[in-house]
Amino acid sequence: MNDKEIDRELENSENWDYQRPVVKKPVKTSRVVVSVAFPHADFVQVSKYAEHLGEKTSEFIRKAAIEKATGQSGASIVHGSGGTGTLWYVEQMPTITRVASSLIQEFEKDTAVTH
Repeated sequence: MNDKEIDRELENSENWDYQRPVVKKPVKTSRVVVSVAFPHADFVQVSKYAEHLGEKTSEFIRKAAIEKATGQSGASIVHGSGGTGTLWYVEQMPTITRVASSLIQEFEKDTAVTH
């Protein structure tokens, strides 16, 4: 039996077994659709920034809400250092800043050491 014949057999309601249905998990996770009202100027700003990031507006809003709710940021931080100094580049600022310890600086002649 080829694929077309199998499809025809499955599509025929006379062949359906209503007494023993096959239950399968959904392919996608369940979702909820939410309507959010924005003032026009705010929506334009949000949609332009989403476009700048290469995201759909709905995707950007969803990710921003999850980041805010969980306190997690999608920030990319690149750290580099060399003989003349240190460079920190932050692509996207975190929504929450946490400090693990206090900052202490000791100055000795021309050298600064940070702990």
